[in-house]
Amino acid sequence: MTSPPDRPVRRGPTWVHALTANPVSVVVLVGCVGVFSVAQLTDPENVRFLAFDSAEWPERWWAMLTYGFVHVEWNHIIVNMLILIWVGVWVERLIGSARFAVLVVASILAGGVTLLVRDTAGIGFSAAAAGVLVYYHFAFPWKRELPLRIPNVVLPVVLIVGSVAAIVFGWFASVGHYPHLAGGAVGVVALAALHRHHRPLDDDTPRPVLDQQSGDR
Repeated sequence: MTSPPDRPVRRGPTWVHALTANPVSVVVLVGCVGVFSVAQLTDPENVRFLAFDSAEWPERWWAMLTYGFVHVEWNHIIVNMLILIWVGVWVERLIGSARFAVLVVASILAGGVTLLVRDTAGIGFSAAAAGVLVYYHFAFPWKRELPLRIPNVVLPVVLIVGSVAAIVFGWFASVGHYPHLAGGAVGVVALAALHRHHRPLDDDTPRPVLDQQSGDR
């Protein structure tokens, strides 16, 4: 795979630069936070029309995509948005905003298909988060950006193995393990197709928190 570029210490890009450099990540972040805010400040039922429910397919066909922007629990949105901020912005810079948008949408749709096939309901950006996470960490598998300088490849492997084990043994039944696996699969396919199109990560790009910590050691 592509060798990871050396990334110098962050030089404090402006908000304008961040917006123009990562427009898709910003749109996703604003969209997810906006929907979450409506659910928290009013009633979660007010955003239910955006959530996917196989019982209402195909009448609410748009929910196959919009469910990825719906969160109603703090822990759910915090984890997904941290992945977007720490990893997603890097992937967007790496492959470009248009390709990143395709990766996000394809991951969400793949997760939605698993919900439809399994005749269930679901919400959240988790399928896309899995796709983004798998893409980046498999793109730079031997880069040590995780805590304790663990190689990047370990994280997606743990995610995949853990999701399969959870399905087999019935762990964490409320978690969408199938969408996670579907999103991760999209990340692998996208990496195989796009790794030749990787762009240099320029000096002005903000570094992920974990990368800053590993680089300071």
